Amino acid sequence: MKAITLVFNSFSDSFKVIKDAGLRKFYFLPGIISMFLFGGFIYLGEYLSLNLASALENFFKLQEYGSILYIFIKILVWICTVFFYYLVYKSLLLVIISPILGYVSERVETHLTGKKFDFTFKDNLRFLIRGIDIGLKSFFKQMVGTCVVMLLGFIFPINLSIPLLIFIIQGYFTGFSFMDYTLERYNLSPKESLDFLKKQRVYAALCGGIFTLLFFIPVVGIFIAPLITCVATTMITLELLKEHSKV
Repeated sequence: MKAITLVFNSFSDSFKVIKDAGLRKFYFLPGIISMFLFGGFIYLGEYLSLNLASALENFFKLQEYGSILYIFIKILVWICTVFFYYLVYKSLLLVIISPILGYVSERVETHLTGKKFDFTFKDNLRFLIRGIDIGLKSFFKQMVGTCVVMLLGFIFPINLSIPLLIFIIQGYFTGFSFMDYTLERYNLSPKESLDFLKKQRVYAALCGGIFTLLFFIPVVGIFIAPLITCVATTMITLELLKEHSKV
């Protein structure tokens, strides 16, 4: 309950923090980048998805099955294709806008605590490389975990826990990426950040899960989800770091 309360309150308060800290312009920049990326993925994804679905249909000889089973398997193939398309799109977007979100996280902490940061160009370059590195590693881990779960979905196609497991995996690693924007300023190494995440996995999964839900809101989601999640997760991570320092 403590985790749910902190996460809920932080996401609720994020709108006020965005307004008070003068961050509303950052709704648009990630959103515009997202729209261009989305357009490119629509163009490429439609072609790739059609060919992948057709290849799987021919490989498994789906037309030989009964009409109902044939339709069911074809729908499952399309769902898997669309889901991988979304996974790549979302992960690539977070990697591209990581410098923006890292800056937003820094502004949020300054607004909340009054603490000012004077990072050198070398520091900012290190943060950029770190954000891209962690984003890519999170993406590959998500891919592996999602592939395993989706293979189980082919074996147990009516198992309702499969979508929930995928959602949790997505949330866990997405939440970690957002939490690391704060952890990097405290000079935690990627390994130390991972150790911190393991202790706070519930918070990471909740933050990433809310991001995913916001991101799925048609049109509006791609504009609001990155900024709101970044602000809320920064607030949560600062609170967790404060509690950690008391231990």
